[in-house]
Amino acid sequence: MSNHLLNDTDLCVKCGLCLPHCPTYGVTADEGDSPRGRISLMRGMMEGTLDVSPKLEDHLDGCLSCRACELVCPAEVPYGRMIDAAREHMAEQKPERTRLDRLMAGVLTHVGRLQLMTWLVWLGQRLGFVKLTRWLFRNRSLGRMASLLPPLARPRSWTGSYPAVGEQRGHVALFLGCVSRMVDGQTLGDSIKLLTHLGYRVDVPARQSCCGALASHNGLMDRADALVNQNLQAFAGDYDAILGTASGCTCTLAEYNKLSDRPEARAFADRVQNVDSFLGKADWSETAFRADAPIDVQVHTPCTLRNVLQDADGGIRLLQRVPGVTVKALPENNRCCGAAGSYFVTRPQMADTLVAKKLAGVDDTAACVATSNVGCAMHIGGALRRADRDQAVVNAVSVAAARLA
Repeated sequence: MSNHLLNDTDLCVKCGLCLPHCPTYGVTADEGDSPRGRISLMRGMMEGTLDVSPKLEDHLDGCLSCRACELVCPAEVPYGRMIDAAREHMAEQKPERTRLDRLMAGVLTHVGRLQLMTWLVWLGQRLGFVKLTRWLFRNRSLGRMASLLPPLARPRSWTGSYPAVGEQRGHVALFLGCVSRMVDGQTLGDSIKLLTHLGYRVDVPARQSCCGALASHNGLMDRADALVNQNLQAFAGDYDAILGTASGCTCTLAEYNKLSDRPEARAFADRVQNVDSFLGKADWSETAFRADAPIDVQVHTPCTLRNVLQDADGGIRLLQRVPGVTVKALPENNRCCGAAGSYFVTRPQMADTLVAKKLAGVDDTAACVATSNVGCAMHIGGALRRADRDQAVVNAVSVAAARLA
């Protein structure tokens, strides 16, 4: 990996076309917070001319991994792969960097611990502890953390097979994720409901695990490899598509062929789509929906949907087909909201600076904001709650599922 990273840094010609598209550089105007600046730091680190110092770590950890730079790079620099490799190298040099990440992974990748944590979070909200925390701390520290939690559905198991309603159009598998299982059960249930009502049999493999995004983005490539292998085995069936409800997970699944040299990784990655993108292009009739009162919905496009999966209009395309839904893109949709995996938790100041621009674009007349990623929904929803705004932030599939006939 180290040699690959050093070779990749040679690809950057330092043209600067990426600078206007980098969210962090747009805030700090610091060259060390730009893609080409970070690539120079990576090269110095790999050649041994720069130590893994707190300042170097701050610049490289400050990257959102939004990969907007990749879309505009004339040299096709694989920046996403490079920043992950740089963090892996830093973790090798300073293993203490990964203590919190390994602790989080120990919960999120273990089914029993994840289920226990899910019940504890749900119970804490039901008993009013989350609301009390917000009242005690307001919008600071723990209060901000509590604001990130949306109203939670009662935890349940989603594994099994769900038959199509009426004539079967296709057979798909649903990826659950880890954070989604904990805080976004509503979207998982609505995805199954929407898919089955539109004619798809949905399998939810029991042995699936975390996609590996948090591990790979934080330099824990050994753990990411184990998760890739587990999911390749879990989704070994003959499916028309493997669908994710959170685009952050979906883009990682879609790049399993880059994370693994196992022969089945390519066939797996080729079948991966985000659920709203899949349904937006699928053959189904709008008569499946009832003619409810019209609503206005603003759609936020996650970076992972736009820059990695390269289907920026996935959620918009689905909702435009639902009768009575007027769709408008959220302003600043070409910019990262600041969620970026665990970034909005570990680096709240920059994350909140970035989400403020999203917040300013939310119309008071909009019934809700729809997105395609659980992290974005938590981050934007938390900002709205801290600003005492009424709009909920939900997955695009939930808007569609609520209007089924």
